[in-house]
Amino acid sequence: MQSLGSFLSDALGAMFRGDRRYQLWITALSALVLVGCWQYVDQLRFGLVTTGMSDQVSWGFYIANFAFLVGVAASAVLLIIPAYVFNRKDAEEVVLLGEAMAVAAVVSAILFVIVDLGRPDRLWHMLPLLGRFNFPASMLAWDVVVLG
Repeated sequence: MQSLGSFLSDALGAMFRGDRRYQLWITALSALVLVGCWQYVDQLRFGLVTTGMSDQVSWGFYIANFAFLVGVAASAVLLIIPAYVFNRKDAEEVVLLGEAMAVAAVVSAILFVIVDLGRPDRLWHMLPLLGRFNFPASMLAWDVVVLG
């Protein structure tokens, strides 16, 4: 059995294996991720005012990406359902890719909801039976129920 440390070491080694253009691309993407993390830390420190969203743009970037990713997850599910219904073994690779894409899209959509809350430490308010869920009236509560 492989330990977690050796698995991560092998995964990082495989991730950086490639020609010079590939390594530059991975470095640029890593820098972009670091800038995004820095900006999110800035948002946690100073609040949602750092996003520049106002009353006129009440949903903004986060909710637009949330809606897009829910659509991606729904389309991935629609891609894999016929393969299960008609028991098609020849579509197994597409089914695995569709399932992975659906799970990644749902996780990303949930993360956009958490970021849009502004205060992730208050996430427990959204959990049923723990906080004030406000279920039938709140669209955010519907999102939590459906994505959960």
